[in-house]
Amino acid sequence: MYNRWVYLSLGSNVGNRRRNINWAVVYLSKRVNVISKSSIIETEAWGYKKQKKFLNCALKVDCKLKPFELLKFCKNIERKLRRVKKFKWGPRTVDVDIVAFKNIILKRKRLWLPHRHAHQRLFVIEPLMELDAKLKFEGFTLEEHKSRLEGR
Repeated sequence: MYNRWVYLSLGSNVGNRRRNINWAVVYLSKRVNVISKSSIIETEAWGYKKQKKFLNCALKVDCKLKPFELLKFCKNIERKLRRVKKFKWGPRTVDVDIVAFKNIILKRKRLWLPHRHAHQRLFVIEPLMELDAKLKFEGFTLEEHKSRLEGR
């Protein structure tokens, strides 16, 4: 089945988290057509655990940009919202990740599509399920990934 949508995951755990996410959506809307936005959920940090909780959501967008153009645009939004990357998986004002880009499979150092860790993270899976329950990663549905993660 052909997927014409792009899925993004947004997160924030520094400053006014909700405002950071809302501004990221506003900035994204200047170059992509936001089809739908999930609820914003609060989650524990992933990777580096000794930090504040995150707010996370997902977006389903229609996009005329190519994958690396969208990546550059997302990184510009992170800079605009004053994200400072001190270390991997550290605190951030905002994180905008491309989770899936249509049916494109890409494995490059700067961009891996679908996102290589999406199926391992409930904070990505749960918001995505609100937008498209039929979406699959690594051959399994989001529900199957969620069940596996919750069963740990």
